[in-house]
Amino acid sequence: MYKLEKFMGKRVLTSSFIDDAFVTAFFTTRDLPLKAGERKDLAEEVENNKKLICEALKIPFENLIIPQQTHSDNVLIIKEKGKGEKGKAKMKNSSSLSSHLSPLTSHSFASKDAVVTNQPDVAIALNFADCVPIIFYDPVKRVVAAAHAGWRGTTAQIGPKTVKKMAEEFSCEPKDIIALIGPAIGKCCFEVKEDVLKKLAASVNNQSEEAFSDNHVDLKLVNKFQLLTCGVEKIDVCEYCTSCQNELFYSYRKEHGNTARHSAVVMINSK
Repeated sequence: MYKLEKFMGKRVLTSSFIDDAFVTAFFTTRDLPLKAGERKDLAEEVENNKKLICEALKIPFENLIIPQQTHSDNVLIIKEKGKGEKGKAKMKNSSSLSSHLSPLTSHSFASKDAVVTNQPDVAIALNFADCVPIIFYDPVKRVVAAAHAGWRGTTAQIGPKTVKKMAEEFSCEPKDIIALIGPAIGKCCFEVKEDVLKKLAASVNNQSEEAFSDNHVDLKLVNKFQLLTCGVEKIDVCEYCTSCQNELFYSYRKEHGNTARHSAVVMINSK
């Protein structure tokens, strides 16, 4: 179940599925944009919000990981160095991010639409304006992740691929993973062309008929079905439609492309 709460005086959305002192997880609203997008007038506010987030989470600015999203199925892994170097992350020129993490270059953040980490005090923030945000948390292994699932990412199975990386890199069991599917455009407002409809239906082997009708797609339900199929059992789906509730969230469709972004934020707490 989702509810609106205040975070540093700003409205954020949290789920009762994650109520754990070891992790912070929430979805921001229009109160707290972390990406200006097409709204260049919000650039200064966005930079201030990033600092506000870091202050509230008690982490240095360099520990806020915001990758460049390109609707890909690429997953960034952040873990201790010496335990497999491929895809590991650390902010460029950062002395604040833990020295035991593998060195990062700015290229590490290019074209990444999911991030997974087991490192405390490293905050993941992905940005959205209608696409499906997914936060993952394994309370057994203490691993977190976030994924960006637009229709392209959904057809590419970005959710299940994130779960697979959690299993491969950190030995997570899908049945232990909690998934929060956050605010996104609803079936009511997400009308697509026939070719997109077919691709999305194929991504669930045409087994989730309730997600499709009259060229409208429930993108959140498609992602839920994909996660259930790969073994994730604990899934909380947010009912908010970003287009219908545009006063609360950003919507690329509703605002005709002239919009900022709300975010999915997740971090393992060190204390």
